[in-house]
Amino acid sequence: MLTSLPESLPEICSQFLSSLSSTDVDLKAQMQGCVVQLQQALEIEQTLSRISETVRASLDETFSLNAVVQELALELEADCYIVLRTDTDQQRLISSSSSQAPTSSFQTKVLSLDHDPEINHCLRATDYLQFCFNTNLPEEKFTLFACSINHNDENLGNLWVIQATSKTLTELEIHLLQKVAKQCAIAIQQSRLYQAAQSQVEELKQLNEVKDNFLNQAIHDLRSPLANMQLAIHMLEHQLAAGRSDSGDTSQQNPAYIKTLTHLKILQTECERELTLVNNLLELQRLESGLASEKQSLDLVDAIDLRDWLIDLIRPFEDRIQQRQITLELQIAPCLPTIVSDSDTLHRVLSELLHNACKYTPPHETISIHARSSSECVQIEISNSGVEIPVEEQLRIFDKFYRIPNSDRWKQGGTGLGLTLVKEMLVHLRGSIYIESGSGQTCFTIQLPLR
Repeated sequence: MLTSLPESLPEICSQFLSSLSSTDVDLKAQMQGCVVQLQQALEIEQTLSRISETVRASLDETFSLNAVVQELALELEADCYIVLRTDTDQQRLISSSSSQAPTSSFQTKVLSLDHDPEINHCLRATDYLQFCFNTNLPEEKFTLFACSINHNDENLGNLWVIQATSKTLTELEIHLLQKVAKQCAIAIQQSRLYQAAQSQVEELKQLNEVKDNFLNQAIHDLRSPLANMQLAIHMLEHQLAAGRSDSGDTSQQNPAYIKTLTHLKILQTECERELTLVNNLLELQRLESGLASEKQSLDLVDAIDLRDWLIDLIRPFEDRIQQRQITLELQIAPCLPTIVSDSDTLHRVLSELLHNACKYTPPHETISIHARSSSECVQIEISNSGVEIPVEEQLRIFDKFYRIPNSDRWKQGGTGLGLTLVKEMLVHLRGSIYIESGSGQTCFTIQLPLR
């Protein structure tokens, strides 16, 4: 049996439907509000990301801060300013406007407020300030925001934003400005550290130039008297021989004569040693200063057939090698290509390496010269047996004036510049050198490009 519906039921249904419709409208409004907030948050995050990339990419303080205020002005649709403190307690202003025409009155106002002791005290006590600047003049009514730019408790400046009085910054925008202030502090600190480093580099460069000029002058001043001493030694030897001939003394057992010859020989050896040191220093200074770089590059025009060239190279060393009971082996790969280089410089490089091999190889051991090629370079190896260089010495062997302790078997002495010169000359030949030592053998390998 059907019962009749109460008369108020239609009204209840109508109210319920009306309530549902109102709730739906509210939910849609809330969703739209959330979408707007998310979109704003995304735009702010993208702006912060662009600012961070700009700060990381440049060490130019002015460029970085200009980019920052331009990004902020576009994002916030406001006038943005950064006021920096200088060492002389002066203010330096960097500004940008969303309208691309920041007024001078705003700039003056910002500089005045930034210098205000009360505002600076408030900024030290709080994270930021946001207030309205209201006067009787409509054009001077605006909202201001200020945030400190600090690094390690040092105030580097302030970030300012000026908007119309109808606008205030949201929490997201304030968060953006605080993050940007930290990025600005990083940019300023990086730039100032870089400038300080550049100043030190420039100062060191100038000191190095002074040192080089002094060293060059000193070397030249030493070279002339040493050359005169060498000439005087030769003249003394000639006069001594002529005097004995005139006096008719042909005996080789005269003690005074023998002693004089011995002293002259010592004087001549030491003089030649000092001249070698001076000449090596001059050559090293010339190479390191870069004065010869362009010339050396232009001089790489000698076509060198290594087979005949190496045979001619070793001839002056054959007597010394034979006297010291050392075996010399020369291995040249067949079909070795002709290289284009500077013949004189390459001759000096290989002569120095061969001289060192003779100097440090014990009797009854072997010096080997092996030349071969690959698709890109020619390799020349000069190795000697009976000698092994510790790893810690290998790391220093190309340093200036460095000589391996207790290694001069034949007591020939040296300047400690030979291998340094070899390395520098190979740089100008566009080549390289490296050392391998172990199992009672040491090998220097030179690589020279074919092209």
